[in-house]
Amino acid sequence: VLMGSASPDVATYHGALAGRHRLLRLPRRIEPADAAGAGGRGLAEAQTVDMRTELREGNMRLFSRALTGELDACLRGGSQALLFLNRRGSASYLQCRSCGLGLRCGRCDVPMTYHRDAGRLLCHYCGNRRATPKQCPRCGSFKLSYYGAGTQAVVDEVSAQFPDATVLRWDRDATTRPAAHQELLERFRAREAQVLVGTQMIAKGLDFPSVTLVGIISADVGLHVPDYRTGERAFQLLCQVAGRAGRGELPGRVIVQTYQPDNYAIKAAAAQDFQGFYQQEVRYRREQGSPPFSRVIRLLYPHTNRAASEREALRVSEHLRRGRDSWGYSDIELLGPMPAYPSRVRGRYRWQLILRGVRPRRLLDGVSMPPEWVVDVDPVGLA
Repeated sequence: VLMGSASPDVATYHGALAGRHRLLRLPRRIEPADAAGAGGRGLAEAQTVDMRTELREGNMRLFSRALTGELDACLRGGSQALLFLNRRGSASYLQCRSCGLGLRCGRCDVPMTYHRDAGRLLCHYCGNRRATPKQCPRCGSFKLSYYGAGTQAVVDEVSAQFPDATVLRWDRDATTRPAAHQELLERFRAREAQVLVGTQMIAKGLDFPSVTLVGIISADVGLHVPDYRTGERAFQLLCQVAGRAGRGELPGRVIVQTYQPDNYAIKAAAAQDFQGFYQQEVRYRREQGSPPFSRVIRLLYPHTNRAASEREALRVSEHLRRGRDSWGYSDIELLGPMPAYPSRVRGRYRWQLILRGVRPRRLLDGVSMPPEWVVDVDPVGLA
């Protein structure tokens, strides 16, 4: 098995450094210049923009002044740009300004996203749809406002500021047919459009030599998910999308917009500095006892009744604690029970327990788990 990545999984890289895998390094980006013997150009130049400063200085738009200026220069120079926002739709949620009610999915504990093209609210977990209300269902007020932004809002902003630019959008909403992905990429490669707006799809290994600008609209999306791998996922995604700029003969620029410019994952991703990120992340993991310094098992119990889900989680938690204490497995941590994230999906409430230790499976081997429980050994994530 050959595993390759510019931003490896932290646990896998730690294993490679420990000798469990053979580690091979490719320190330079392969570019056309290499073939001529001139050496690679290196990474695109990155600039991090503090959006708090933009707000304080009166810029209320979706694009910072730096991104607007770079996009203008890119388009006037005849190059192409990628604009990345890992959120679909026109607005991330709808809220009443009178009573504060946020419209959430009736089956999942998440806000519904407004999609202007469809004129509806959509749940991105279960696909539930509902018409956009004209007044608040709780207080009857007509003061409903849209907050947050999705890829459609980015397209609208480009069209408003650069009306002559041709824009393509690449996300799940815009590419519903099997062949739509390839058709869109071919159109952009043929330079039928100057700007490509998309979600994480545009971060995955695309090679467009004419792309000289990458704009990351909000680097903060996903940073607040309760999961020990949140920082790692943010770094990987941002680093990958930043790497799409400057892959041809012209140098690249990356504009990273964020409300958390001092976040270690965002700073490392803007610099495309995996080693710097890894050293910080592995230090946090060691302090917290998270993988690769332990192993994790996630126990999840879903039920249509909230109280029943909680009761079962408490019962099994107590059962596991008694077993752990009686067998002397003091090195196994039992975290929870706690609501999962999201706490409700597709009409089922979810409670979870986390086992953490060097060999947490020893505890499960000595007990019988009810068949309704979902047991995930070494889970990819906790959310």
